[in-house]
Amino acid sequence: MPSLVPQRESRSIPAIFREQAAKFQSRPMVYSKVQGHWSPLTWAQVRERVDFAAAGLIALGVAPGDCVSLLSENRPEWMLADLAILSAGAADVPIYATNTPAECAYVVHDSKSRVCFASTQEQLDKLLRARAEMPGLTHVVTFEEGLRGQADGLTILSCSQLEALGRDTPGVGRAAVDARVAALGRDDLLTLIYTSGTTGEPKGVMLTHGNMMANCEACQRALPINPDDSLVSFLPLSHSFERMAGYYLALMYAGATVYYAESIAKLVENIGDVKPTVVTSVPRIYEKVYAGFMANRDNARGVKRALMDWAIGVGVDVSKLRQAGREPGALLSAQYALATKLVFSKLATKLGGRIRFFVSGGAPLSRDIAEFFHAAGLLVLEGYGLSETSPVLTVNRVEAYRFGSVGKAIDNVEIRIAEDGEILARGPNIMKGYFNKPEASAEVLLPDGWFATGDIGEVDRDGFLKITDRKKDLFKTAGGKYVAPQHLENQLKLQKFIEQPCIVGDQRPYCIAVLVPRFENLLPWAHENGIVFKDQNELVAHPKVVDLLQRDVDAVNAGLARYEQIKYFLLLGEPFTQENGLLTPSMKVKRKAVVKHYAAQIEAIYAKHARPAE
Repeated sequence: MPSLVPQRESRSIPAIFREQAAKFQSRPMVYSKVQGHWSPLTWAQVRERVDFAAAGLIALGVAPGDCVSLLSENRPEWMLADLAILSAGAADVPIYATNTPAECAYVVHDSKSRVCFASTQEQLDKLLRARAEMPGLTHVVTFEEGLRGQADGLTILSCSQLEALGRDTPGVGRAAVDARVAALGRDDLLTLIYTSGTTGEPKGVMLTHGNMMANCEACQRALPINPDDSLVSFLPLSHSFERMAGYYLALMYAGATVYYAESIAKLVENIGDVKPTVVTSVPRIYEKVYAGFMANRDNARGVKRALMDWAIGVGVDVSKLRQAGREPGALLSAQYALATKLVFSKLATKLGGRIRFFVSGGAPLSRDIAEFFHAAGLLVLEGYGLSETSPVLTVNRVEAYRFGSVGKAIDNVEIRIAEDGEILARGPNIMKGYFNKPEASAEVLLPDGWFATGDIGEVDRDGFLKITDRKKDLFKTAGGKYVAPQHLENQLKLQKFIEQPCIVGDQRPYCIAVLVPRFENLLPWAHENGIVFKDQNELVAHPKVVDLLQRDVDAVNAGLARYEQIKYFLLLGEPFTQENGLLTPSMKVKRKAVVKHYAAQIEAIYAKHARPAE
């Protein structure tokens, strides 16, 4: 069998795709659910469609270096559109499917995109509603047939029509695409990834083919993904983590197979169907799995609960040994085999039963959750990076991991800690800058090629990086004490009845928390305790519920310094979501947005409970 690793002289992402397509041909590349069944697209099928779609873009007047926007949820057409845009010599500009019409219009207009792909009628309607804000947009290409809409100066056509245009237009065709791909180099712009705008106007991160390829090359050496692996794609492809790890690395470099999940709601069901060997995710998913297991344990009685507690204890003992590089002895090995058979196998089966390892990124993962998974025989490798770094800077390895850390630097990246504790990084994966924002670029791109991440951390003597907090999230209380809120929030998430916490306390006399309860646990508890309520807002106001959540908060406070302790909290009846603007697409809480949204309630708490600063 020929080498499955792309040749190092490859000059661009579409060039690598062509190498792999030539090797794999009729092998399934990606799967999606079609009429209730997993339907494949082979490498050869994808190559043909990509070539004709790219030719169609050239026929529409897309020139080398142009930007083309892409508004869609995860699906095979996202990948087809991306590869077509790149194969036409253009740069792609992904837009989150959860963005509002105004947010979509900002990205399309700022990137100067004249063409935008849109997946569904809902996404097309967003563009039509914001048409006046995108005067330069001339064409929308829809993934689905028969979508309706019209606007002055705007042509709407489907992907099949675009491919037909590329196939039938004289003087274009696959030869023109071949020439565009051949002309691409590592320094050419690959993508503009717009930040979520939690701290102001979104900025377009400029990544080149070389940036992304350098990151894929180093991550392939760090993480043993191979052609026999299968992955489930559910994080937004518009986010740099999923795009690099679950798409370019998994497909273009490793030659693995990717299944596109139907939705987050059906994720567990899809994982059970697909039985993936590698899963890339953000902490929120691991937190929910952990919470579900612990809820089952808490609800168990008698022998079943004792068995689960015994299994967890045995698993923890084995985990501690393996973290220290040792294996359990004969007795402990036998106990662990029994614990796995009777308890942990159920969790493994729910997750498909074939997982080799998980990868976590996008936000800090609680050490306790990573150790729980390890105790259950499931290894979670936490990594760290930013969109500006393509994105990976550090990652734990199968053969070298340390829970509570984000691993060691990948082999083409340097990490150092500035005097104020900020993490600085240097390597071939660092962005060119922010699109049309030289001042913002200069703030983070330092002399000698160093990039200022905005995160605070420390490197231990073995080279493992630990993130302390986000620099912009650190705040000082009125008493002059610095608080790292992510640490407190990760402790709160481990509690049975807390799902989404947000700590408040900047320039305040003490810390409070805005809390979304874990309703999947709270609702059954409320029914068992005879609490009558008409909706979740009424439920969280009930004194018994407030007392219940106070116990969870007290459990966390017991391990905190006095100035860090959460003195009061605000309970919410609705979760933080992308739709209400309080959650990013990578499922991180937008702290400033939460503080602004609930400003009146927060002010009322401080006014009611005036006290000296801690």
